Amino acid sequence: MRIFLLIPLLLVGCSSTPTHTYSNPPTVQLMLDPKAQQMSRNEVIQATIECETSHMRAVPVTTKRLISGMMSDIIIDVQCFPRRF
Repeated sequence: MRIFLLIPLLLVGCSSTPTHTYSNPPTVQLMLDPKAQQMSRNEVIQATIECETSHMRAVPVTTKRLISGMMSDIIIDVQCFPRRF
């Protein structure tokens, strides 16, 4: 009996009209930093080894770079953070 009372309540709750309607996604300006230098493969490896010898985990910091008309991720820094247990 209780199920028959809950079904109409669920249908009414789901059929309500949304309060926000979005017609177009917001336009976002893409900011490019020409001064950000990409780390070489050896630099990334050395930074990762330094973090691991300190018993920490290496987290790469990436950014986007426009290369030959296509957006590409590049590593600009490696940060050491405590390991999760």
